[in-house]
Amino acid sequence: MLRTRFFLIPCLLAVFSTAAEARQAPFVAVDDPIMPFIEAALLEGLAPEINPVSWPLGQQSLISWLDNSDSESSWLAGTTGRIRSRLPAKGQLDSHVYTDLRNGLRLATQDRRELLRIQDMDEFSWQPMVLSRTWFHAGQWTASLGLRFDRYYEVDPDGMDAAHRWLSRAEDAYIARDGQWVDFFFGRMGRHWGPAEGAGLQLSQNPRPMDHMSVKLGGERLFIESVLAELDSFTGDGRATGTAGADSVRSGSIRRMLAAHRLSFGVSEQWTVGLSHSTLYSGPNAGFSLKFANPFNVALYEIDNRPKNDENNGFVGVFFAFRNARTMASGELLLDDVDVLNGSEPASIAATVRLRRKDLLSGLSGGLSATIVTARTYNSEQSSGQLSYLGRGIGTQFSDFVHLRAFADWMRVPAWIIRIGVDVLQQGEADFRSALPDLDAATLITGTAESTVRPFLRVMGLSKAGVDVNGEVGWNTISDYGHRTGVNRSDLTASVSIAYRVSGSRKL
Repeated sequence: MLRTRFFLIPCLLAVFSTAAEARQAPFVAVDDPIMPFIEAALLEGLAPEINPVSWPLGQQSLISWLDNSDSESSWLAGTTGRIRSRLPAKGQLDSHVYTDLRNGLRLATQDRRELLRIQDMDEFSWQPMVLSRTWFHAGQWTASLGLRFDRYYEVDPDGMDAAHRWLSRAEDAYIARDGQWVDFFFGRMGRHWGPAEGAGLQLSQNPRPMDHMSVKLGGERLFIESVLAELDSFTGDGRATGTAGADSVRSGSIRRMLAAHRLSFGVSEQWTVGLSHSTLYSGPNAGFSLKFANPFNVALYEIDNRPKNDENNGFVGVFFAFRNARTMASGELLLDDVDVLNGSEPASIAATVRLRRKDLLSGLSGGLSATIVTARTYNSEQSSGQLSYLGRGIGTQFSDFVHLRAFADWMRVPAWIIRIGVDVLQQGEADFRSALPDLDAATLITGTAESTVRPFLRVMGLSKAGVDVNGEVGWNTISDYGHRTGVNRSDLTASVSIAYRVSGSRKL
């Protein structure tokens, strides 16, 4: 009963807070095909006063940016129109029920969406998808009913099937309320604490959309955001099966929860800095925890302090975002574990940095990124403490790697981006979903490193007719393939995704 009362506190704060001028819900899904175009449009001058640091983005915020865009860039002017056509018309936000239907097909050389790490397959992968969302407003409340059918659930080589029936599950299904100082969210949706196309080390778009509650307190320049998510349970003997019953009845069931918090501060119009921390805690009776739901109980200090009612694994991070007229940059450092007493335990850290700059040449922008994740990051002595959801990483999908990327975007035709780039990857043998590496193992790139160099060409487009196109082709040159010394191979990797969306509304 006591836990229920405290659970209602953020709800009551949200209910009695004053209505906000810029409503967030409903949200643009983090995997929407318009996301790369939003980031490119920001680089080209869309909403120059905004320095976003998190996704998903509220539709009303995006609509306001698009409707008030006055850039002289011909690419931006044409692109904002195509993005705007995929959002509700003016006047349909508060007085209409709105339905958005997106269906598409992906054909590729492999089931894995990421083409940098190859997957041996005898035939092409085909992945049909249908996503339906219906939402409406009532005052400051938004209710969204979302359902997704996706063959990727079944064939994903890195995660578990999330859909038991008809390859479908609820996604983008939630109730949200926006206030002047407090925003509240309850439901299932993907979140991403990082740049739209970059890595999010603590919370990313990599896992399936998770069931969670979120509270955001503050204004535009200074705010604190908290997310409390229910993860999949493990069996009592430490296996991830995706089901709390069935084969786990004899060994028991371990419930898993994630509490993530971050404090963001816009120190100027160009710079935003912040601190973040999260705790994955687990136990037979784990649930809503006052200790971990408190954003000011920093994981660095509280993870091993008494009372310790659940096993837990804590993460602490710092991040920044920078934006001026020609440059966008962001970075994040995540601390999983550092032995400050005797120095005998290898550090568990992850870091990422990303830089984009426009007008390198006429119609040409460029980007650089680097991501490093050490061998023990996201792992734990207790398997239930691994930072994963249904087999997919909540931060990055892999550990023990160094990944560098350089690319150039040619943007002369509105609503189209032609990207040429190269990826360089060094992948060690450690996997955070396996046993924790020994203390005497290397901190980074354990065992025999698998090296990949992949030049690639990517084409993205938003057509007038509502068709979204995304195609990519690359050549993977791999040394020491499968972590076997002297085994080399080269492969063509390619994919093409075509999606079509229709939308409609009805006045209430």
